[in-house]
Amino acid sequence: MFHMHHIAVWSHDVERLKDFYVELFGAKPGDRYEDERGFCSYFVSFNQGCALEMMQIPGVLDRATPDHDDIHHVGLHHFAFAVDTDTEVRDLAENAREKGCKIIKEPHATGDGYFEAMLTDPDGNLVEISRVPDTDAGTCTGSKREVNLKSQPAPEIA
Repeated sequence: MFHMHHIAVWSHDVERLKDFYVELFGAKPGDRYEDERGFCSYFVSFNQGCALEMMQIPGVLDRATPDHDDIHHVGLHHFAFAVDTDTEVRDLAENAREKGCKIIKEPHATGDGYFEAMLTDPDGNLVEISRVPDTDAGTCTGSKREVNLKSQPAPEIA
């Protein structure tokens, strides 16, 4: 049997990004990894589900960032954190706003039973916070408390 292990994102500042996920979502950071090329990364883990790897290397190019008013594009769209209540969605969105994050979609109910908000992290990655329906089958290993991943095509590396 297999399970999703981690999602990786490039960053210009892995320290800032690590601190964001530690402070907002209570992530537990691993040790900083560095190599002779100047590459460095952190893995952060959450209560359950997939880990997030943040990677940095000199010369990494800025990715084409769409205007978040039109968030449909090829590549990683977003990753999502599942919580137990609508109040937790609202509270985390407000906490993110206080940290200067852009709220793309205010907390709201969806037609398929979710209650969610969409925001950007400090690097502009789209992060969804969801209270998922009890029947949700889109989690990494089946628990509604785990990172919820919606299938997206793999991004091309230039």
